[in-house]
Amino acid sequence: MLPTANRSFRRTTSRLLRANPSRIALAVAATLLTPMAALADAQDPYNLVAGASVRYEDNLFRLKNATQAEQQVGNSQRSDWIYSEYAGIKIDKPYAMQRFQLDLTAFHNHNQTYHFLDFNGVNYRGAWLWQLTPHISGELSASQNQSITPYSDFRGRDAAANLVLNRRSVQTNESRVFNFDGDIGMGIHLVGAATESRSRNSQNSRAVADYVQDGGELGVKYVSTANNSITLVRRESTGDYRGRQLDFTGQFDTGFKQHETEARLYWMLTGKSEILARMDYLEREHDHFSERDFSGMTGNLTYRWTPTGKTRVDFTAYRSLNSFQEFVDSYYVTEGITIMPVWAYSAKTSFRLKYDYSDRDYRGAIIPLPAGFKMREDRVQSLLLEADWKATRTILVSGTVQHEERDSNVSGLGYKADVVGVNAQLLF
Repeated sequence: MLPTANRSFRRTTSRLLRANPSRIALAVAATLLTPMAALADAQDPYNLVAGASVRYEDNLFRLKNATQAEQQVGNSQRSDWIYSEYAGIKIDKPYAMQRFQLDLTAFHNHNQTYHFLDFNGVNYRGAWLWQLTPHISGELSASQNQSITPYSDFRGRDAAANLVLNRRSVQTNESRVFNFDGDIGMGIHLVGAATESRSRNSQNSRAVADYVQDGGELGVKYVSTANNSITLVRRESTGDYRGRQLDFTGQFDTGFKQHETEARLYWMLTGKSEILARMDYLEREHDHFSERDFSGMTGNLTYRWTPTGKTRVDFTAYRSLNSFQEFVDSYYVTEGITIMPVWAYSAKTSFRLKYDYSDRDYRGAIIPLPAGFKMREDRVQSLLLEADWKATRTILVSGTVQHEERDSNVSGLGYKADVVGVNAQLLF
């Protein structure tokens, strides 16, 4: 459990400093030694970005032991070094009542041992923060995020639904959003949105299939004179599982409908504390197989305490429902807590500590289960320490140390993992 995290931090940090100091130095120096004459002001509306990072993971595939690694990856080594170089552009340009934003980054990740995980990717977010009148505004945005699929989520009891660990699996998530906020007086706002989200994986997995989900929402928001607010929204969406054939044997569907009723709250309790809350009742109905349907409450509640101008602590409780389709489950419920203190040591240096604990319960079996069969239950804990150092107005160096562990009642799904990383970024 996490009392061992301190020893794990020290052990993994020592490996980082011993195992490959030259690669770390080169990654940081490549960014920091750029000619200073080329640098731009970080407040400029247009900036180019370049950076490099190095990360050491002692359990890359989130496996229990070396025997599992040998069986599933073909190599008993569970650790690896991951190097990344990236470059991009940042734009944040106001024009009259409009504002245009773009954050575009192209990157290359390469591993020291597991070269099949090397890949090039592009992440971006572009937005037009439009304003028609002083009382009518909104946002039109598009975004994409690419990363290696978290292997911890795709190892269960149904082998056909899981990923092949010795093949690269890249997850691509895309989002398109148009929303509006119309102030109709007396603190009352009419709000709405049209959205499209897409998710695809370079490997096929029945547990979380590729999908496209289109939806719309409409609601009302009240904003008090003290800038506290409460919002009520009704959201409807439809989803299509792309590339999936209707499977009557496994009850794997081709689409679904989702209905959500959501309430959001922001309330300033005192000058040093505030409440941020979201409560949502979610219903998902599948087109052909009602056995896969699920519903329930989701949301989060955050109490934010700011005792000083340099210190903030967030206390959060949350609950979510997520589709995950195997023969012995259709979805899982996650309930957890997060504690995150943030400390601005100086104008240039800040620290962030994050502890997260969650219970994950799998539900919705579509086959008769034998007597005494235990549905999957996971307990996940993580402890993350991050530090940021703003060396100059345009140079940022950050470091990360993380410990994560999972206990599961399914044999072979428990693991412990430590990660240490350094990143250097330059604006010019």
